[in-house]
Amino acid sequence: MRSRPCRLVLAHSLAVMLRISTRRDGGRDVVMVDGRVDAEMVAELERVIAQASGPVCLDLAGLRSVDEAGLRALRGLCAHGVAVSGASPYFRLLLGLEKLGTEPTLSRPGGRKRNGERGQGRT
Repeated sequence: MRSRPCRLVLAHSLAVMLRISTRRDGGRDVVMVDGRVDAEMVAELERVIAQASGPVCLDLAGLRSVDEAGLRALRGLCAHGVAVSGASPYFRLLLGLEKLGTEPTLSRPGGRKRNGERGQGRT
């Protein structure tokens, strides 16, 4: 599979770019998305994923924004078994991959608390 940049020109001469590139990694195809996934680009993303020859991982590290149609498409891909990597916490939340308040609590080595943190301490 090869990289395929797509260019979309919107009103007011505002150019929006989505680059979809692929690579093979450990027996699966990794589809990397850089830019904005919107209604105009959904079909191209789905076409690239449909051409994959095995399991697919969608690398969203370069995802900058998504509209409602793009979000629906990404959720649908996830629901059909496409793995996701590299997504920011915000996009993971939008995709339903994380729930609010479920992030692990960071603790200090030895269970010590930082100054100002509340907890069971000496009284």
